[in-house]
Amino acid sequence: MHSLLYKSILCLLVCSVYACEAFMETDLPNTQITAETVFADEGTTNAALLNVYANLREGGMLTGKDAGVGNLMAHYTDELDLYLTSRANVLVFYENNVLPETPFIEQLWEHSYSQIYALNDIIAYTTDNDKLSEAFAIQIQGEAYFLRALLHLYLQQLFGEIPYVTGTNYVENTNIAKSSEEAVFEKLIQDLKMAKNLLPEAYPSSERVRPNQAVATALLARVYLYSGDWDQAIAQASQVIENPLYKVDLPLSEVFLKNSQAVLLQFSPGAEGANTYEAANYVFESLPPPRTALTSKLISSFEVQDQRLQQWIGKVGEGEAARYFPHKYQENRNTARTLEYSILLRIGEQYLIRSEAQARLGQLEAAAIDLNAIRTRADLPDLEPTTQEQLLAAILQERRHELFTEYGHRFFDLKRFDAADATLSYKSGWEPYKIKLPLPDAELVLNPNLLPQNPGY
Repeated sequence: MHSLLYKSILCLLVCSVYACEAFMETDLPNTQITAETVFADEGTTNAALLNVYANLREGGMLTGKDAGVGNLMAHYTDELDLYLTSRANVLVFYENNVLPETPFIEQLWEHSYSQIYALNDIIAYTTDNDKLSEAFAIQIQGEAYFLRALLHLYLQQLFGEIPYVTGTNYVENTNIAKSSEEAVFEKLIQDLKMAKNLLPEAYPSSERVRPNQAVATALLARVYLYSGDWDQAIAQASQVIENPLYKVDLPLSEVFLKNSQAVLLQFSPGAEGANTYEAANYVFESLPPPRTALTSKLISSFEVQDQRLQQWIGKVGEGEAARYFPHKYQENRNTARTLEYSILLRIGEQYLIRSEAQARLGQLEAAAIDLNAIRTRADLPDLEPTTQEQLLAAILQERRHELFTEYGHRFFDLKRFDAADATLSYKSGWEPYKIKLPLPDAELVLNPNLLPQNPGY
């Protein structure tokens, strides 16, 4: 992490004053604006946070573009085949040949920490700030704590041991050491508990593009699941499932619409008439696929009667020539009015979190009920409780079919189930050590406290 990252904090704040939620593509004005000036006003403070959301949408971990974790890790696992091999930065993920000098590795790291630094500034400057109303400051801080946890969780799941950055001191941050994965989980839980306490029950906007208390609870449920605290995963997921704001039993065609009750949190495209980067990236209309297509392994794994195969997967061609693409988001062009937003969190995952945690505790009947809530929506028959091993295998398979190409879920699931080697051994470039991505070379040079490099690299 280098000095450009600290400078980017002020750039984000300056951009936000002029751009608000829009992503800036023009040069910054020559005006000097200090952080104290930005955070002396609720309008510019809000703009600073909105600009972080815009940057999350446009670059780094959570973008729906090529460089986002959804696209990269779908190629890294068994979800997507790459057809446009001139996309060298994606090709190395598809071939499981990611190296410490891979540009997209540096981007994932640098963009994430730049965004984290901006969030840390927001937390610091809105704390005990008598220029802001208490209610406003609490809302802003709750969102910032949530987003800080979200980014650190993705960094940890990709890289393993990482720095958990909570301060704004540049000198300290450029020399910060890695925390163990267990320590990162502890800090994630602390941040999400803080966010949950600060955020209101109601959404601050009508379109679920900024988190409420339930959103923090949902991510906390995921963190508890990933860290093996099954009881707390059940407790947190239950709070979300029981919230009347959300519904799982919707028609499949409605799940990914912007006003869907399945949505917990989503990214606005930022301009009326624009839709998702995911649809622009994945949807194709002729053969051969111009960019990428779903793997035959994924397609053949669906039960024939599974309606997700019909509703969430598009098809071009017939017979053995047919190729398939993710069709959760269907609008790959601008429309008169925006129809689809990129969904970060949705209620279906919470049922699968609770089902898995119950299964791991041996609560097989309860686990089957939650699993079958997802299967029923897809017009699939109920599964009867069997052995714990069989039920967990069914949950992993259901997650595969429910969450494909969404923000790296498949990679994180294979990692958690210790199933990556068995599943990905068909890929010639796969090796067991690749369950962690390499730390970027450039960052190791700048901060030796990040050493050692992850094993195998």
